[in-house]
Amino acid sequence: MTADTLEKEDTLHQMSLAVWDIPTPAAGEWFSIKVGAKSSAGCALGARRIEVLDGDAVMATGYLGDAPWPGTDALFWVAVELQAPDQPGLITLAVRFNTAELDEPHEGATAPFKVSVIAKPEHMLTVKVVADGVPVEDAIVRLGSTRAITDASGTAAVKLAKGHYELVVWKAGYDAPATPLMIDADAVVQIDARAVAEPDPDAVWTA
Repeated sequence: MTADTLEKEDTLHQMSLAVWDIPTPAAGEWFSIKVGAKSSAGCALGARRIEVLDGDAVMATGYLGDAPWPGTDALFWVAVELQAPDQPGLITLAVRFNTAELDEPHEGATAPFKVSVIAKPEHMLTVKVVADGVPVEDAIVRLGSTRAITDASGTAAVKLAKGHYELVVWKAGYDAPATPLMIDADAVVQIDARAVAEPDPDAVWTA
C-alpha cells in the first residue's frame, strides 16, 4: 500500500443514510418512504441519486432535493415511491448512495431497513354500535391495527383482509365486550354497548 493510498483513505469522508416514515403497506400497494443522506464534510447533496434495493435489484430511485430536512443543516432528502411485493410478510430492503459522483472523496453508503407488508384488504365490514337501541356516535372501532369511528348513525365501515380478528369498541361512558370475528366475505355486525354511570367526583367528599 502506497503513501498516496494511505493518505486518500485517511481523507475519505463518511456518508450517513436515514430512512423514515415507513408505512405498513398492503401486498401489491404503492407506498412512499423518506430517505435522507448526510455528508460528514457537510457537502451539498442536492440532485444526487438515491436507490432502493431488494437484494441486488434496484426497486426504485429518487433524487435528493436542494434543501435539507427542516431543522437540519445538511440532511438532504427525497420521498421515494415503491411497490410492495404481492405476498404479505416482513421484508428487508436497503437504500444506497453512489458517492462516486461527489467532488469530495466519500466512503460508499448502504443502509438496510424493514417493511411489514400486510395482506390486501378485500372485504368490507360494517359495524353498527347501539346502546338501548340508540346509535352511539364517535365510538372507536378497532380490529388489530385498523381503526374507524362511528358516524351519527352509529356506523363505521372498515376494509379488511381475510382472517381472524377481535373487534373492540370503545367510548367513554360505555362498555362493550370484545367480539371475535372471522372475516371471509363482506359482513355487517351490530355491537350492543351498555351505558355506564360515570363516577361522581363529589362522592369522596360526601362519603
